[in-house]
Amino acid sequence: MIDLCVVNYNVRPLLQRFLESLHSDIQDNVWNLFIADNGSTDDSHSWMGNNFHKYKIENYFRNKNIGYSAACNGLAGYGSGDIIALLNSDVWLTTSDLIAIQKIFDEEPDIHILGPKQRDENGLITHAGITGTNDKPVMRGWRDKDPEDILYKDRVNCVTVSGSAYFIRRSVWLSMTYHPKYQNMYPGVSGAFLPTPHYYEETWCSYFARHLGYNIVYDGSVSIGHSWHKSSAIGGEADQKFKISQKLFKDACDAFGIERENFSV
Repeated sequence: MIDLCVVNYNVRPLLQRFLESLHSDIQDNVWNLFIADNGSTDDSHSWMGNNFHKYKIENYFRNKNIGYSAACNGLAGYGSGDIIALLNSDVWLTTSDLIAIQKIFDEEPDIHILGPKQRDENGLITHAGITGTNDKPVMRGWRDKDPEDILYKDRVNCVTVSGSAYFIRRSVWLSMTYHPKYQNMYPGVSGAFLPTPHYYEETWCSYFARHLGYNIVYDGSVSIGHSWHKSSAIGGEADQKFKISQKLFKDACDAFGIERENFSV
């Protein structure tokens, strides 16, 4: 069973697209659905209220804007499935995609974190795995034209995979969340995503996982949609959140002796 943890903020049309795609080939006993809205000011909340039962939502939470990481960490704690899927509301995928992902986890016990291939509405790749090394990560396929979905259909080990569609075994998530040193650094932290304002949450999770001996894999046999350009604001407050997030990431890596990019903050 996969627990889908979806965070929404002011993109109700994209959330609706996600839900309609998910239900386009719905099958029972495949997933549970949890949604958190981070204080949207559009019609997301009222729309969710009118469509809660239609889309078989297990639980819906309305927060103030607590950030993506905190919302994901909170949502992950409500499910009991063996796989946690941490998702932006600007992705879209089907139940068949989830069945394929569950099958990979079932057949490959040494895969602990998995990222699928992602393409936008125009067939441009937004994720095909991040390889290289911690200090020199390499984003494969970024913005390559792939309208026929024929590129990057391989399976490769990665340093991290995209936080917009991040699949992790619950056992691994819990082992990192309750690691004594991690809990000491961030008392009461409720999940393995680094408690940053907006960025680096999944990068830390992957680097920490690999530090503990877990494997992270990109598998292009599963291809989903992602409107990457809809995800984040730029400038002003967003830039400040980036700087704060970068420092938290740097400090966490340095505390554990984990190699990272050489930047100063």
